[in-house]
Amino acid sequence: MSEMTNYWSIPGFEDIYLEDSWVLSIETGESTLTIAVDFVLRESHPLYQAPQSGEQYCYRRGLIHFGSVTALSWTGQGAVPATDAAGEHDLGSFDEFEVKDNSFTISGDFGRIEVVAPRPTVEFLE
Repeated sequence: MSEMTNYWSIPGFEDIYLEDSWVLSIETGESTLTIAVDFVLRESHPLYQAPQSGEQYCYRRGLIHFGSVTALSWTGQGAVPATDAAGEHDLGSFDEFEVKDNSFTISGDFGRIEVVAPRPTVEFLE
């Protein structure tokens, strides 16, 4: 069973809502994993603004970055990106973001990623 567990306990994740955030791209590098995301910000987030016309949430583009990755498994890759009304592509939303010590399980339409690394950081773009 997929679940979203205690990701909000990670510093930087307290005021974001991954359940309705959109994954834009996923890149792996030598001991790194970077996930580009249109984050949903909670009203308590310092960057929060009222949602734009026609949107349900306040979205802010950013990155989830894992560094010093010691193990990485990504299965179920290859889903065709969806195209939204604005013509932008995404890989779907998060179905699972489970945290257990330094082990993270992340899944959605983009597949299932299991990564062992220190806590990830969130970086906002723009």
